[in-house]
Amino acid sequence: MLAKIVRYLLFVFVSLHISSCVTMRSLPIETLQPAKLTVEGARKNIAISASPTLLSETTLLSENTVSIPTDSLIANILFSLQIFLKELPGYDDANFSTYTTQSDVQPEYSKFDLLIQLDRLQISNTYYGQQYGYFEWEAYLYIHYAVNWSIRNASGSLIDNYIDRDNIIWRSGIHVGKAEAVDNLPSVKDACWDTGIVIAQRYADRIAPRWQTGSRSIYMVNKFPELSQSAYRAMQNDAYMRAFDIWESMLFSCRKRGQKKTKSQITYNMAVAYEFQNQLEQALYWAQRSANLNMKTRTANYIRLLKERQQYKEQLDKQLIDYSSR
Repeated sequence: MLAKIVRYLLFVFVSLHISSCVTMRSLPIETLQPAKLTVEGARKNIAISASPTLLSETTLLSENTVSIPTDSLIANILFSLQIFLKELPGYDDANFSTYTTQSDVQPEYSKFDLLIQLDRLQISNTYYGQQYGYFEWEAYLYIHYAVNWSIRNASGSLIDNYIDRDNIIWRSGIHVGKAEAVDNLPSVKDACWDTGIVIAQRYADRIAPRWQTGSRSIYMVNKFPELSQSAYRAMQNDAYMRAFDIWESMLFSCRKRGQKKTKSQITYNMAVAYEFQNQLEQALYWAQRSANLNMKTRTANYIRLLKERQQYKEQLDKQLIDYSSR
């Protein structure tokens, strides 16, 4: 008899737990992040160059018996920077002139809105292996780089003088033999080439706004399963106001007292619908209503995220004002 009672109580507990679970759906979102550096002024004509000193210092980068032409590596960095910038707001319709070799006539400040210059480049690397078990090895290709960037405007005034240094590590994964682990690594030449692309990407992220992919979650409200599915599909199809209207109709149906949790979930979703339209003030309004009904950690975190996006918007407006007014 006691065993039956225990099984019944366990069944009730599990049933209550399952019924109390909240179903969420995730949606991808792209948000525009401000550049770390605000570059004011026009950005119509841009020169990208290596300094004459850097171009004349050396012609080969020798690592582990592999020689890499430095001018080719510099060209890789400068052209990669140009490609990254043209894909980003504020620079996507700029005219670029790239100077990559010693034979290039160096650009004059007065002929360009901006002169972006690579002033210093150092790359070094080494292999090493580490034994994890009796026969298990993992090899690494470790590359350290250090670069200096500068930007000057048409009058020659220095806008940015930036030092970037970091380590990049390629891991082979676990292998039986050390030689096999080393063979699974990229060649030094390919790794240096990839490092040049990373160098360009990081500086593009510093001086230009960039798109960042993230995700937002919405509640599938248990009280309205079919309507929740319809709203979710509308969000997937970018019909954000259609989803908002569905959630608003659900909210009007919750007239009884004691439904704060359901109302909080619905108003949270309504906030997400406005954020996807980049209407951050309206999103904050509905997120705050959700918090007032039933404050949860998720809601509090979302409100902080929206306020952070509002601050970013002020930076972005300043960074894009010259671009948008051209």
